[in-house]
Amino acid sequence: MDILRIRFFFDYLDPLSYLQELELAALEEEAGTSLATRVPLEMRPPPQLLLDPDGDEWRHRWRAACAVAADVGADLTAPPILPWTRKAHELVLHAAEKGLRDRAHRAVFHAVFAEGADVGRVDVLVGIAERLGMDTTEAKAVLDVDRHAAAVSHSRREASAAGVEQPPAVWHDGQVLRGFHNRDALRTFLGSP
Repeated sequence: MDILRIRFFFDYLDPLSYLQELELAALEEEAGTSLATRVPLEMRPPPQLLLDPDGDEWRHRWRAACAVAADVGADLTAPPILPWTRKAHELVLHAAEKGLRDRAHRAVFHAVFAEGADVGRVDVLVGIAERLGMDTTEAKAVLDVDRHAAAVSHSRREASAAGVEQPPAVWHDGQVLRGFHNRDALRTFLGSP
Protein backbone atom coordinates (compact mmCIF):
# COMPACT_ATOMS: atom_id res chain seq x y z
CA MET A 1 0.00 0.00 0.00
CA ASP A 2 1.35 3.42 -0.97
CA ILE A 3 1.82 5.47 2.23
CA LEU A 4 1.67 8.68 0.19
CA ARG A 5 -1.94 7.91 -0.66
CA ILE A 6 -3.09 7.75 2.99
CA ARG A 7 -3.13 10.70 5.39
CA PHE A 8 -4.16 10.67 9.04
CA PHE A 9 -5.16 14.15 10.25
CA PHE A 10 -4.94 14.47 14.04
CA ASP A 11 -4.40 16.81 16.95
CA TYR A 12 -2.56 15.99 20.17
CA LEU A 13 -5.35 17.50 22.27
CA ASP A 14 -8.07 15.43 20.63
CA PRO A 15 -8.88 12.23 22.54
CA LEU A 16 -10.56 10.75 19.46
CA SER A 17 -7.35 11.34 17.48
CA TYR A 18 -5.42 9.55 20.21
CA LEU A 19 -7.74 6.55 20.05
CA GLN A 20 -7.66 6.59 16.24
CA GLU A 21 -3.85 6.59 16.44
CA LEU A 22 -3.97 3.48 18.65
CA GLU A 23 -6.19 1.67 16.15
CA LEU A 24 -4.10 2.76 13.16
CA ALA A 25 -0.89 1.74 14.95
CA ALA A 26 -2.37 -1.70 15.67
CA LEU A 27 -3.17 -2.12 11.96
CA GLU A 28 0.36 -1.05 11.07
CA GLU A 29 1.77 -3.60 13.50
CA GLU A 30 -0.34 -6.31 11.86
CA ALA A 31 0.81 -5.19 8.41
CA GLY A 32 4.44 -4.85 9.49
CA THR A 33 4.71 -1.43 7.85
CA SER A 34 3.63 2.17 8.16
CA LEU A 35 0.33 2.74 6.41
CA ALA A 36 -0.29 6.47 6.75
CA THR A 37 1.45 9.79 6.89
CA ARG A 38 0.53 11.66 10.09
CA VAL A 39 -0.58 15.22 9.34
CA PRO A 40 -1.02 17.74 12.19
CA LEU A 41 -4.38 19.49 12.31
CA GLU A 42 -4.78 21.81 15.28
CA MET A 43 -8.34 21.83 16.59
CA ARG A 44 -7.89 25.43 17.74
CA PRO A 45 -4.94 27.16 16.08
CA PRO A 46 -3.89 30.50 17.53
CA PRO A 47 -5.33 33.10 17.74
CA GLN A 48 -8.60 31.17 18.19
CA LEU A 49 -9.77 30.82 21.76
CA LEU A 50 -8.68 27.72 23.61
CA LEU A 51 -11.19 24.95 24.13
CA ASP A 52 -13.22 25.45 27.29
CA PRO A 53 -12.90 22.35 29.53
CA ASP A 54 -16.42 23.07 30.79
CA GLY A 55 -17.85 23.85 27.35
CA ASP A 56 -20.23 21.68 25.38
CA GLU A 57 -17.75 21.04 22.54
CA TRP A 58 -15.11 19.53 24.83
CA ARG A 59 -17.57 17.65 27.04
CA HIS A 60 -19.21 16.07 23.98
CA ARG A 61 -15.82 15.09 22.51
CA TRP A 62 -14.59 13.70 25.85
CA ARG A 63 -17.76 11.63 26.44
CA ALA A 64 -17.52 10.19 22.93
CA ALA A 65 -13.85 9.33 23.49
CA CYS A 66 -14.57 7.64 26.84
CA ALA A 67 -17.22 5.45 25.21
CA VAL A 68 -14.82 4.51 22.40
CA ALA A 69 -11.96 3.89 24.85
CA ALA A 70 -14.07 1.35 26.71
CA ASP A 71 -14.86 -0.41 23.42
CA VAL A 72 -11.22 -0.66 22.34
CA GLY A 73 -9.77 -1.34 25.80
CA ALA A 74 -7.78 1.89 26.08
CA ASP A 75 -7.27 4.04 29.15
CA LEU A 76 -7.77 7.80 29.03
CA THR A 77 -6.81 10.44 31.56
CA ALA A 78 -8.56 13.77 31.09
CA PRO A 79 -6.03 16.53 30.50
CA PRO A 80 -6.49 19.21 33.20
CA ILE A 81 -5.53 21.97 30.74
CA LEU A 82 -6.55 22.30 27.09
CA PRO A 83 -3.66 24.25 25.50
CA TRP A 84 -2.87 25.19 21.96
CA THR A 85 -0.91 22.32 20.43
CA ARG A 86 1.23 24.07 17.83
CA LYS A 87 4.41 23.71 19.90
CA ALA A 88 3.75 19.99 20.41
CA HIS A 89 3.41 19.52 16.66
CA GLU A 90 6.59 21.57 16.18
CA LEU A 91 8.50 19.33 18.61
CA VAL A 92 7.49 16.23 16.64
CA LEU A 93 8.56 17.86 13.37
CA HIS A 94 11.91 18.65 14.98
CA ALA A 95 12.18 15.06 16.23
CA ALA A 96 11.49 13.85 12.69
CA GLU A 97 14.68 15.60 11.58
CA LYS A 98 16.50 13.42 14.13
CA GLY A 99 14.84 10.18 13.02
CA LEU A 100 12.59 10.15 16.10
CA ARG A 101 9.23 11.17 14.63
CA ASP A 102 7.29 8.04 15.59
CA ARG A 103 8.67 7.91 19.12
CA ALA A 104 8.02 11.62 19.67
CA HIS A 105 4.51 11.32 18.22
CA ARG A 106 3.63 8.52 20.64
CA ALA A 107 5.34 10.31 23.54
CA VAL A 108 3.31 13.51 23.07
CA PHE A 109 0.01 11.61 22.89
CA HIS A 110 1.05 9.63 25.99
CA ALA A 111 1.97 12.82 27.83
CA VAL A 112 -1.48 14.29 27.21
CA PHE A 113 -3.77 11.29 27.74
CA ALA A 114 -1.80 9.14 30.20
CA GLU A 115 0.05 11.80 32.20
CA GLY A 116 -2.26 14.81 31.85
CA ALA A 117 0.70 16.98 30.76
CA ASP A 118 0.29 20.51 29.42
CA VAL A 119 1.93 20.11 26.01
CA GLY A 120 1.41 23.78 25.29
CA ARG A 121 4.35 24.54 27.60
CA VAL A 122 7.84 24.57 26.13
CA ASP A 123 9.41 23.21 29.34
CA VAL A 124 7.09 20.17 29.23
CA LEU A 125 7.99 19.56 25.58
CA VAL A 126 11.71 19.93 26.32
CA GLY A 127 11.21 17.27 29.02
CA ILE A 128 9.72 14.96 26.39
CA ALA A 129 12.67 15.71 24.11
CA GLU A 130 15.06 14.83 26.93
CA ARG A 131 13.32 11.48 27.54
CA LEU A 132 13.77 10.76 23.83
CA GLY A 133 17.50 11.46 24.09
CA MET A 134 17.34 14.67 22.08
CA ASP A 135 19.56 17.68 22.69
CA THR A 136 17.38 19.76 25.02
CA THR A 137 19.13 23.06 24.33
CA GLU A 138 18.53 22.63 20.62
CA ALA A 139 14.92 21.51 21.15
CA LYS A 140 14.18 24.57 23.30
CA ALA A 141 15.79 26.89 20.77
CA VAL A 142 13.80 25.34 17.90
CA LEU A 143 10.56 25.75 19.86
CA ASP A 144 11.41 29.28 21.00
CA VAL A 145 11.96 30.54 17.45
CA ASP A 146 8.92 28.73 15.95
CA ARG A 147 11.10 26.97 13.38
CA HIS A 148 8.31 24.60 12.35
CA ALA A 149 5.29 26.90 12.78
CA ALA A 150 4.96 27.40 9.01
CA ALA A 151 4.93 23.62 8.45
CA VAL A 152 2.12 23.21 11.00
CA SER A 153 0.15 25.98 9.26
CA HIS A 154 0.81 24.32 5.90
CA SER A 155 -0.69 21.09 7.28
CA ARG A 156 -3.93 22.96 8.02
CA ARG A 157 -4.07 24.08 4.39
CA GLU A 158 -3.36 20.50 3.27
CA ALA A 159 -6.23 19.28 5.44
CA SER A 160 -8.58 21.92 4.05
CA ALA A 161 -7.64 20.97 0.48
CA ALA A 162 -8.47 17.36 1.37
CA GLY A 163 -11.88 18.42 2.71
CA VAL A 164 -10.93 17.93 6.35
CA GLU A 165 -11.75 20.64 8.89
CA GLN A 166 -11.53 18.77 12.21
CA PRO A 167 -9.55 15.78 13.46
CA PRO A 168 -9.55 12.88 13.44
CA ALA A 169 -9.85 12.02 9.78
CA VAL A 170 -8.24 9.52 7.46
CA TRP A 171 -7.88 10.47 3.80
CA HIS A 172 -7.34 7.79 1.17
CA ASP A 173 -7.51 8.17 -2.61
CA GLY A 174 -9.69 11.27 -2.43
CA GLN A 175 -12.11 9.84 0.14
CA VAL A 176 -12.33 10.99 3.78
CA LEU A 177 -13.28 8.90 6.81
CA ARG A 178 -14.20 11.43 9.51
CA GLY A 179 -14.26 10.81 13.24
CA PHE A 180 -13.11 7.73 15.10
CA HIS A 181 -13.37 4.32 13.42
CA ASN A 182 -12.20 0.98 14.77
CA ARG A 183 -9.68 -1.32 13.09
CA ASP A 184 -12.29 -3.21 11.10
CA ALA A 185 -13.75 0.00 9.67
CA LEU A 186 -10.23 1.23 8.88
CA ARG A 187 -9.40 -2.04 7.13
CA THR A 188 -12.50 -1.73 4.98
CA PHE A 189 -11.84 1.92 4.17
CA LEU A 190 -8.19 1.32 3.33
CA GLY A 191 -8.89 -1.80 1.28
CA SER A 192 -7.66 -4.40 3.80
CA PRO A 193 -4.01 -3.35 4.32
